Amino acid sequence: LNVMKRGADVMDLFADGIPEELTTPYEFDWDAVDAPRDIQKKYKARTLNCSRSWNRIQQFTPELLHKDRPKKRVFEMSTAHGGMLEVCRHFGHDVLGNDYLNFVQGQAKGEGAVHRKANEEITDREFDDYLRPIPKDGSPVQSWAYEAIIKAIDVPIKLFDGGMTPYPIDEKSQDVMFCMQAIEHYCHPDEWATILEEFCRITTQTIVILLNKLPNHLAEQPDYVAAFERAKIALRDYNANGFTCTSVHMYWGEALGYRLDFAKS
Repeated sequence: LNVMKRGADVMDLFADGIPEELTTPYEFDWDAVDAPRDIQKKYKARTLNCSRSWNRIQQFTPELLHKDRPKKRVFEMSTAHGGMLEVCRHFGHDVLGNDYLNFVQGQAKGEGAVHRKANEEITDREFDDYLRPIPKDGSPVQSWAYEAIIKAIDVPIKLFDGGMTPYPIDEKSQDVMFCMQAIEHYCHPDEWATILEEFCRITTQTIVILLNKLPNHLAEQPDYVAAFERAKIALRDYNANGFTCTSVHMYWGEALGYRLDFAKS
């Protein structure tokens, strides 16, 4: 089962292979930089990161994988290792990423962001999962978990909390937007409509959202499960702000992937 889960993300779907230039190691020594030592090993390997991203782009937005087609402005929320943007940049697209601090640990105790409302400040923690200080009173983020990788691959990044709107991104300044395994870390599922409205504000053409499976501690909370299921149906039926859901994708045995496209008149 683990092989199947991993293979679905990094197997060669069409026997054409990931571009070779995206398979070289990151040009820095992980142990020599100020980076968290406990980031999962698979996220430290550029080949795995880019292979996973290559497959996801093929499944959600294959139109981006052609150098002879119109170039897009591609933006990604919660960029992490930057693999999605590396692949898009390889095909000539203008890319921009976002990142922020990590709030996964402590969820079982009600800490972090998964239970908060949109635009509610996080006040119950002083540090993120990797002991990065959480800025107060509007101060900027000083560092984040994947900083070393992002600097090594030279991807432009904006640092801001995805649960706080409006984002510091101009209206309709991006053509394609990815939010992969991240929106649930911005706020409670009942609040996702506020986040989706912001996604639509800054995007002109396509929005791709991939959810995580619910972790055990949330899957054991009936109210949260019900909210998560309501949010999935709202994504499937999305038709607002000029966008409509055009496809639903299976991941890890569930309907967790959604593509929203601007409805052309």
